[in-house]
Amino acid sequence: MECTASKLFSAIISVLLCQQLCLPLANADTTASIVFTSTRDGNKEIYVMNANGNREINLTRNRADDLDPTWSPDGEQILFVSNREGVRDLYLMDADGDNVQSVFQRSTHREQPAWSPDGKMIAYAAPEENAIMIASITGRSEKRLAWIDSGKGYPAWSPDGSEIAYNWMGGGGIRLINLDTDRITVFLKGRKFVRWQPAWSPTGDRLAFAALKWPENHVGPLRVDDKLTLYVADREGARVKHLVKEPVVNHPTWSSDGSEILYEKMVDNRKQLFKVDSERGKPQQLTRSGANYLADWIDSPVLAVEPTNATLTTVWGTMKRK
Repeated sequence: MECTASKLFSAIISVLLCQQLCLPLANADTTASIVFTSTRDGNKEIYVMNANGNREINLTRNRADDLDPTWSPDGEQILFVSNREGVRDLYLMDADGDNVQSVFQRSTHREQPAWSPDGKMIAYAAPEENAIMIASITGRSEKRLAWIDSGKGYPAWSPDGSEIAYNWMGGGGIRLINLDTDRITVFLKGRKFVRWQPAWSPTGDRLAFAALKWPENHVGPLRVDDKLTLYVADREGARVKHLVKEPVVNHPTWSSDGSEILYEKMVDNRKQLFKVDSERGKPQQLTRSGANYLADWIDSPVLAVEPTNATLTTVWGTMKRK
């Protein structure tokens, strides 16, 4: 009888432990995390938060400017820009902010990073050369991919790895380069749009971008920095949808399931992060403190930066040590 009671007690303890540990681990697979740039601490720092705007956590805490973060495809690392060595260049850190390291041995001005879908390569802009470059994530095999009209190229790697979309600023346009053939095509060719900052949908059949329609009979320079809004178009440009009609909108990025788009918009002269349903609109503001911009998000396969409740403190500390 005592043996039976002991076994029953052990079984109950096992179930309770599993409820505390196994459920958070299962939920970790579907937890969306947004990484972004914020000025709320007086300089540019990198933060993470949940997809609903809760639990904002500073990852960098450095006197240098740290900005423009992007998740690795597996969610375990963050590629970002920093001037902590005197010039803006590319750095890597773990998803919790640990193990910061430079990507390249020779530092020069590099920014606007993007990962390849397999996580082995990166694309970025080299402003001093007016070029889009690619390299391995270890900083090797660096080469020029395409010329751009200015340093703001914002390359975006297609989900199947075959193309890179980027800004080509002459006339405010987006171009696509095939990585196998080096063939360059103009996105939405013939459409009277000033457009840039492309972002691929997870399935690769659509692109979101910031744009405005060229006014009828307009002649001369066009001021666009107070008019940009959010559009979505299919890869071939046959269907173009005006998703968010209020300016000023910049830097869209898709959720992992394609149901929402994250973007930045000016609010009281500061950039703030919003998300919107990719089909129906209905924007929702996520940030309010300081200026917040240059964001990326992922359905993270790892635990959050901090445990979700006090009962996980010991478990989290054990996993971190491993």
